[in-house]
Amino acid sequence: MWRRDGRPTWVPALDRESLLYAVGVVLGVAATTYFGFRLLDRVSPATTAAVLLAGFGCLLVVGAAVDAETLDLVAYALSAGCYLVFAAYVASRFDPGDAGVFLLLAVSSGLFVGLGRLAQRDRLALSRRRAGAVVAVVLVATVAVVGVDLATGEPTTSATFEERVEIPDAEGSVRVGTVTVENGSPLPREVDPPRYDTCLTGGERSIPLDHEPRPGSKLLGGGESRSYDLLVRGFVFRDDGERREEFAGQESVAVETVADYPGDNGAGLAVVER
Repeated sequence: MWRRDGRPTWVPALDRESLLYAVGVVLGVAATTYFGFRLLDRVSPATTAAVLLAGFGCLLVVGAAVDAETLDLVAYALSAGCYLVFAAYVASRFDPGDAGVFLLLAVSSGLFVGLGRLAQRDRLALSRRRAGAVVAVVLVATVAVVGVDLATGEPTTSATFEERVEIPDAEGSVRVGTVTVENGSPLPREVDPPRYDTCLTGGERSIPLDHEPRPGSKLLGGGESRSYDLLVRGFVFRDDGERREEFAGQESVAVETVADYPGDNGAGLAVVER
């Protein structure tokens, strides 16, 4: 069948209201994405995921309670977009692996198929009073989770350094210190261990300290801590493999922590946080 304007009947008519609603939905999903991935970067990923999931539930309930024919579709579209952002956030922040991502997608598919089936049978309809009560409970629970997250604080970092270290071989390395990151919150946090450079106190060049083990996932579980050895390689040798004159005959060198790269004040090793 065809309409008078020449379009088939299965192609939905695009009027001004539909266009404005569609733009609103797209911008709403974009705002949710920015909100989840950028604005909540200082709280636990678990808190951000909970906020996104709560947004999905609230918008779904609003869609079930709205009587207007088009507004309920807008609420459902925003709800679905919020869930898509939630799924993308969980997959990117929690590193669930291939099996975890597959399970997340499969469960999400089943969830929306089930919701569609309930909508087809008119079992998603809610009264405004009941919908308001559900939204209020979800919002209170979400605010409580965010409050607990903010009250527990951010992870702390501590570093200890050796007073002296032995001079390694040209191809060898030596541990100059240890850095520990501790998460005192019951919620998981994303942490990035601090980076350090070393340089000879003559100030000729800087050498980045290696972390051992190498930092992998940034996610640190609630109440957990993670320690890294700080290693420096071949710092007293020139590019041609020869030992520098100022370290001739020495078996060890002093280590000091400084706020900035030092000048030429002796043969030693200075550690500077980036």
